[in-house]
Amino acid sequence: MNSIKKKLSLYLSLSISLLLVAILLATDISVDTWISSEFDRAMKNKVGLLETLVEEDETEVDFEFAGEFMPEFEGKENPEYFQLWYNNKVFERSDTLEFFEVKDLPKYSVKLNEFVFKDITLPDGRAGRVLFTKFLPQIDSDLREELSISREEFAKTQKPMEFAYALSKEELNHILWFVDIIFVITSITAVFAVKKIVFNVVERTLQPIVKFNTELSQVNLNSEKREIATDELPLELIPIAKGVNQFIEENQALYTREKRVTSDIAHELKTPIAELLSLSEVALKFPHEKQITDNFTNDVQDISTRLKNIVNGILLLQKSSNNAALEKTDINIFTLFEEIISRENKDGRKILVSSPEALPLVITNDIALETILSNLVNNALFYSPANSPISIDMKCAPDNKVLIEITNNYEQALKESDLNQIFEPLWQKDSSRTSTQRYGLGLAIVKSYCEKINADISVALCTDDKITFTIIV
Repeated sequence: MNSIKKKLSLYLSLSISLLLVAILLATDISVDTWISSEFDRAMKNKVGLLETLVEEDETEVDFEFAGEFMPEFEGKENPEYFQLWYNNKVFERSDTLEFFEVKDLPKYSVKLNEFVFKDITLPDGRAGRVLFTKFLPQIDSDLREELSISREEFAKTQKPMEFAYALSKEELNHILWFVDIIFVITSITAVFAVKKIVFNVVERTLQPIVKFNTELSQVNLNSEKREIATDELPLELIPIAKGVNQFIEENQALYTREKRVTSDIAHELKTPIAELLSLSEVALKFPHEKQITDNFTNDVQDISTRLKNIVNGILLLQKSSNNAALEKTDINIFTLFEEIISRENKDGRKILVSSPEALPLVITNDIALETILSNLVNNALFYSPANSPISIDMKCAPDNKVLIEITNNYEQALKESDLNQIFEPLWQKDSSRTSTQRYGLGLAIVKSYCEKINADISVALCTDDKITFTIIV
């Protein structure tokens, strides 16, 4: 099972650790390079200092070295070494070379004033580093004035001197090793520290999600707690909490609706079933009563018809609510209304139909649209006074749609609050449900089919005791 906490901790730990190790590695390399370069620079400075002690005149080359000022070239304790060659012969060497069998430092092929650094094994067996260079001895300025010759002219007759300087690099290696050990220890410590810090930060950061999940588990449709509090949630969870609250609210509404519909269905079925039982008991108790037996069959048929109508209405409502795709065809609304009116208006009521000549065809499911319009026309005929007219207005709407308004007078006093429930299944204005022909399913079926074919339906009360149903399809 995937875990956000584990993945987040792993990815953050790896990325931060790699970044830190890369930075530390770059720092370690930079420090090692700087220390080594400083070591080499110190060797060059020492060589430059020793080179100034070599002086040449018109007869000879002289090396004015005083060992008492540079004891590192005379003693056995941590000795350093130098050697000079002139005219391919050893010109001078440090006293420290006399202590060992190997008395010569290595020579290398270099150009004039060029420096070569090499790692070697010193005569005393220690790991060392040697600097080899070639230079021209210096000439005293007084001598050049006396000879009336320039430095460049004198240099043409000079022979170069070769110089090697060597010393131990063990201390340098110890420093480099120390730096590397610090790098390794710091890297390992940083990795574990990052892992620990990231784990704690991620765990603390994910606490609101855990709290959100705990609070969500306490929400129940039958409990008083029906929403998630968003006051203390982080910004990222507020949209999720609002979506969950909306989902809970919608489910609560559906749950309440289903409870009411179930209760209403039970009530609607209970009455005819009770009537059937009563008729059966009376018929069984008084089998020889002619008046009872003569009306028994008709009464049973009427009650069974009512039961059938209720069940058919419930099945039709269920059918309109399923997710099956509906086939679409081109429908002429005006022609469809003519067929519906001729079928539903059996009493010859006055129905006023108005429609523009250029009314567009509607592309939708013919059965669904006919069911919607039939129920609305039937509803207007049933709930309006017998001598009142019914008007049907059809208009063109944007996006090649058709707007239909069905208006009729109403007998029972309706309120604006009733309009919020008028499309609810089995809702009736008459709470006592005295009607044996209407069950409050027609408008619920209309609403359900409108949602299925993406038609907009609304209802409004007019000032002159009229009600108008508006459909855009």
